[in-house]
Amino acid sequence: MVLKKCKDCGKEFEAVENLRYPRKYCDKCSAERKKAYEKIHLVTADECED
Repeated sequence: MVLKKCKDCGKEFEAVENLRYPRKYCDKCSAERKKAYEKIHLVTADECED
């Protein structure tokens, strides 16, 4: 295990060292991002920036 810093909140969390895809986010931020990604098909063109 190695301590890493979350890219969203800056909190340190433990992650497995030798993974093919290393974690970038803590469990809380990861769950929030997953929840947002599941709703990505609901975004309309009007809500996007230019």
